Amino acid sequence: MKVGVVTFHSALNYGACLQTMALQKALLNMGVEPYVINYHSPVIDRLYDPIRKKNPVLHALKTVKVGFTKPYHLRRIKKYKSFFREYYNLYGDYKSVNQMTDIDLDAFITGSDQVFNVEHTDGIDPAFFLDFVHDKRTKLSYAASLGGDSFRDEDKEVIKKYLSDFDAISVREEGASSAVQELTDKKVEVVPDPTFLLEKNDYAGLKKPCRLKGTNDGRYILVYMMEKNEELIALANKISKETGLPIAQRSYEKIFDNETELLYEHDPAEFLSVIENAEFVLTNSFHGTALSAIFEKPFLSMLHSTTGLRVTDLLKKLGLEDHILYNANEFKGLESFNIRDVNSLRQKKEELKEKGLKFLKESLNVGI
Repeated sequence: MKVGVVTFHSALNYGACLQTMALQKALLNMGVEPYVINYHSPVIDRLYDPIRKKNPVLHALKTVKVGFTKPYHLRRIKKYKSFFREYYNLYGDYKSVNQMTDIDLDAFITGSDQVFNVEHTDGIDPAFFLDFVHDKRTKLSYAASLGGDSFRDEDKEVIKKYLSDFDAISVREEGASSAVQELTDKKVEVVPDPTFLLEKNDYAGLKKPCRLKGTNDGRYILVYMMEKNEELIALANKISKETGLPIAQRSYEKIFDNETELLYEHDPAEFLSVIENAEFVLTNSFHGTALSAIFEKPFLSMLHSTTGLRVTDLLKKLGLEDHILYNANEFKGLESFNIRDVNSLRQKKEELKEKGLKFLKESLNVGI
């Protein structure tokens, strides 16, 4: 069976890339032939494009300017494109859903990531609802996220029509399941993010070695922010000063008082090594939280202002709610954020993995 995945695979974002890579690997382990459908959503691509010029001439001119003034942007793009070629089994090259009608695969999956977040995609994008498949081939969503817990009223009828063609539907967050269930008579299941379909040891063959410059004998704190948070920055600076450990972070500019080399140009495979080797992780990212749990690192999560529901939902399932720090003033020390019951965490991760794999196997009718 050949299975195509449509997701935010080309976003220059660690979480988006790693969940894509994990789902591809999990499908391969199940005995199917996975492909990442190389659909470039204009909205998602522009989000990470430092040039952001639609006119080809203006785009070329600004590329030259950026190459002289901010060359790290172009180096980063080049690094990620190399990662895509090396780690994804890419299928085609599409810029609109109208170009995707000739895809010759047996089944299709949309997700994971926020493929059902119509605000993130600047309106409903038919490609992420698999509207290019109009025959009897299998269509399903895996751990699709809305980014919240509801759809806009004006979008519901269109989304309902798209979902009517799906053979199986799953979402990533408990809070989103009722919003999707309202629009379909099929059972909507809640399954884990694809990163949990692999175990810690599975990532050993996917990561690249990465020793950061400017560390304290290879020791450092990782701060992974998807939203700038002054409380989190102040807390990280305090911890860094108390421990003497520098901070590794993903921006292209210095943010903290004591930093390692910046991670801006490191690719997702290198980031796996960075998070695994960190002494401690501070984050407000869903995938920063997820990977900390997968690698069983001491960590704390301060919730993102608009998408914190995802982290809360995940940590409840893992029994790690006490790793949420709602207010930096409540911080009492690093030791309170250690993984205190590793065996319990491993059991819960195994349960999540089995639930996700069961959904995929039954939906694709393989390995049952």
